[in-house]
Amino acid sequence: MPISRDEFERGELDPSLFIVDFLRSSPDYAYTLEELIAELASRGMDLAEEDLQDILSSLETRGRIESKTRRSMVYYIYRKPKLGFR
Repeated sequence: MPISRDEFERGELDPSLFIVDFLRSSPDYAYTLEELIAELASRGMDLAEEDLQDILSSLETRGRIESKTRRSMVYYIYRKPKLGFR
C-alpha cells in the first residue's frame, strides 16, 4: 500500500491513515475492533485496544468512517462520500 510523503520522511505509518485506506479498499465489509487490531498487527503495527478506539472515534467524528452495533458487536466501515449538490 502506498504511503504519503510525510510518512515516508517520518519513517512511520500513521495508524489512522492505514485504517481509512484499509476500510476504503473493502467498502462493502465492516470490521470489529478485534479484527482491525489483528489487521494492524499483521502489518507490524501493535496498538493497544484503547488507542485504536480513540483513533476510530476520531475518524468517525470527522466523518471518515461509521460504526453500528450488530449481533452485540460494534462494526466499523468506510463512509463513502456523498456526491451531489444541494
